[in-house]
Amino acid sequence: MNRSIALALIATALSGCATGPVSVEKAMGLCARGASAVEVTASGSVARLLGDYTSRTGTHEGFLLRSNALTIRIEDNTTITGEIPLSKGEAVSLQGQYECNDGVIHWTHHDPRGRHSGGFIEAGGKIYR
Repeated sequence: MNRSIALALIATALSGCATGPVSVEKAMGLCARGASAVEVTASGSVARLLGDYTSRTGTHEGFLLRSNALTIRIEDNTTITGEIPLSKGEAVSLQGQYECNDGVIHWTHHDPRGRHSGGFIEAGGKIYR
């Protein structure tokens, strides 16, 4: 295999996009090898509700997701998805982007501008995009 093809394959693998979303554990490994953000899927239960805050991109709500041996911070833009009625202990599944710089999963909704892969949060039998 020539060097340029090998480098292209490595870059694709580091981006986390080679096979679609990966587990948070795999994303952490990709971050350690130089990725900046990785598309992930996760499921578990709500460990703690963190409340709402407003930023330049809209109103967000945060919660901690307990998944296997990890507790992961999730931030959702409720300006896009609407309020998600979560409660502690509730089962949640999601897809979003794990940001290597802060260890938070963002982009758990669609991108209204169509520039980013869309994510979702599934809770209470409903999918929020």
